Amino acid sequence: MTEKLLITGGSGFLGSNIVRMAAEDFEVFATYNSSLKQMPECRFVPLDIRDKQQVLSTFEEIKPTLVIHTAALADVDYCEGHANEAWMTNVRGTENVALAAKRIGAKMVYISTDSVFDGKKGMYVEEDVPCPLNVYAMTKRGGEERVQHWLPDGIIVRAAFYGWGPSDSDRMSLVEWMISGLRQGKTLKMFTDVFFSPIFIDNLVEAMIELYRKGLGGIYHVGGGERCSKYAFGQEIAQAYGLDKSLIQPSSIAEVGLRAPRPKDISLDITKISEVINTRLLNVKEGITRFKDLEHSAKEKG
Repeated sequence: MTEKLLITGGSGFLGSNIVRMAAEDFEVFATYNSSLKQMPECRFVPLDIRDKQQVLSTFEEIKPTLVIHTAALADVDYCEGHANEAWMTNVRGTENVALAAKRIGAKMVYISTDSVFDGKKGMYVEEDVPCPLNVYAMTKRGGEERVQHWLPDGIIVRAAFYGWGPSDSDRMSLVEWMISGLRQGKTLKMFTDVFFSPIFIDNLVEAMIELYRKGLGGIYHVGGGERCSKYAFGQEIAQAYGLDKSLIQPSSIAEVGLRAPRPKDISLDITKISEVINTRLLNVKEGITRFKDLEHSAKEKG
């Protein structure tokens, strides 16, 4: 019998990509709060993760064997000015999902963030102590703690990912915005002093599914195979698409008036996960090549 997969936040950027990739191996259910999507490979159900009883009853009805929790309030600057709302969604909502998964005996994968660190050293390992700088990161760390409390064998994934958004979305992902701007000849300012370990979203999903298949648990840093600046990442995108690299101008995060403080170096050490899964985590150039190859098929399916 086909296993059931429940994705919270299935109409979002990450959730819709998981639907696309997992449909061949799972009977897929996905939740939405305000934006109902239509994807033939998935059954969508309404769910407000802040409503504990609704979460419990939805999980009892579907009885998934695997839950991937992507639903979150993820606008960093919005969270900074709406701390209570962020806490209710990212902490209390995650706790509700963890409790519901525990009650039905489902495995849970929680999508956290590399931003739980303060960015002072970079190349963080799983044992490094989190030190979030903003409300969003604090609430995502709070979500991690709830999962660890209720589901000690749950999987917590810290990542920074890029990919294609669904074709019916009115919001572009970061990389789509970059490509669109470069194609229009616009100048893009990108930070030379902010570092991360970006991973192509399909590669991330492959790694998460393998962690589940192997029955693993705990915290895993799932990043691309190298550390790079936002500026260098933009240069790689331009080169892969044959676009004018000179349109990408170096800048500093200090030049931008962001409401919430941001960590400068949240690159991730991927030694732990690389030793337990067979899926190879792609470096920047490899990931962007695969991203480019999937442009049309991903958009058609989205």
